[in-house]
Amino acid sequence: MYWEDVAAGTRRELGSYTFTQDEIVRFARKYDPQPFHVDPEAAQRSIFGGIVASGWHTAAIWMKLAIADRQKPGNASPLMRAGVSPGYQDMRWLKPVRPGTRLTYSSEVVGKTELKSRRDVAIVLTLNEARDDAGELFFSFIGKGLVQRRPR
Repeated sequence: MYWEDVAAGTRRELGSYTFTQDEIVRFARKYDPQPFHVDPEAAQRSIFGGIVASGWHTAAIWMKLAIADRQKPGNASPLMRAGVSPGYQDMRWLKPVRPGTRLTYSSEVVGKTELKSRRDVAIVLTLNEARDDAGELFFSFIGKGLVQRRPR
């Protein structure tokens, strides 16, 4: 699938992930060692009232699930011809992710942009979200992915 084949509104369910306290603490100790991520007593005294996952942990799980989705047999994802991103927009962590929270991640094409500087690739914009089992939004961002254009 090439950039020209990508249709706005195309949605992919990337999968679900349940955060455990052990994983939250392990990730945070290595990458985001703030007290409310790694120390149950300090977390209890924080504005969160308990351990919460790092926002970077929720983002890393999105990446893990997005890559796994690309690798599914027969997947015609535009990401098959992608791999480089010029960045993200409006990354938001809307609710704290507590141990036992299960988030389901999705990605929907919301736009396409041609590049004047490059004829071989163009940008696909995706709205990426993570919602809990009740449908509440916890995490979102707009992704920009460079996708190969059809050879001319």
